[in-house]
Amino acid sequence: MMLDKVIAAASAQAVRRVWIVSDLQQQYPQRATHCMTRAVDDFLSLRMPCDAVCYLGDAVEGHDPGFLMEMARMQREQLSRVQAPVYYVLGNHDFDYFAYHERTLSGMRLPFWEFVRPLPQWHTQETLSDLYYTADLGEFALCFLTDHADAAGRWYTTHGEIRGDSTLYPYTPDDYRAVMAQVAGLKKPVITLSHYAFAGGNRAAPLYDRFLPLPDNVRMHFYGHAHIGDAVWAGKDCHRKIAAVDGQPVMQVDVASLENYRGSAIRSVLLEWYAAGEIGVLFRNHTLRCWDDCLLTRPGDGLRAGEAAT
Repeated sequence: MMLDKVIAAASAQAVRRVWIVSDLQQQYPQRATHCMTRAVDDFLSLRMPCDAVCYLGDAVEGHDPGFLMEMARMQREQLSRVQAPVYYVLGNHDFDYFAYHERTLSGMRLPFWEFVRPLPQWHTQETLSDLYYTADLGEFALCFLTDHADAAGRWYTTHGEIRGDSTLYPYTPDDYRAVMAQVAGLKKPVITLSHYAFAGGNRAAPLYDRFLPLPDNVRMHFYGHAHIGDAVWAGKDCHRKIAAVDGQPVMQVDVASLENYRGSAIRSVLLEWYAAGEIGVLFRNHTLRCWDDCLLTRPGDGLRAGEAAT
């Protein structure tokens, strides 16, 4: 097929590759195992080594501690088959256990995050209250924007909103802008990733308006949360994979989801970085073991109006 030929030709030129996944989000271990195993098996069959796996939240769903631990151990095992570091950000369903058991807990508890945080292969925010963290891949950097929480459980964020006692939330709009100043200060192209979209994407997070406008060196944003094909939650845009950040020439890509019970397929995305700074975004359908779409961009596509590519 033509799509396979285009992707094969482009991939041969890749100098960096990142596998981006999100929203396994299952309450039942057997379903989670099926979806994750299918995705990893198919990814490995492509023989496309990656420099990082970026996991954009909602690895689990529900509040049964036995089920949560079974699914956490399974995901550790499956992703250990991929020879690359795994970068994890929190999503709203990571807080299911705390939300259900809050009255009996003495502080914030996130079973999946607590399980993977000490694993050598896995990387995440240093403390629960962190707004973001970064990783340097050489030619470009990754900036992970993550849900965050008070260790005592007095407040936390999900869906781009503050839960619990919002008067104790420590971050002002200026703090969000300071994150973007840090991103600009990296002095290299940056890919941002989160569980949620910026304004203009599917199921955008209201708190993320505080990050806008994005600095000039942000090339693209990747997010989960809105499962492709799920009309109940994603509405009229449930099949939209690519959108612009409102008011900016920056594309954002919906990678969800790793499940095909709410979503229409087990899906993920590969980001490829080519020698001249072009970006390839490859949409993989693991259910059908095929490519659904691809997007190729030139180095200047993330620049502001009136600026020239160098």
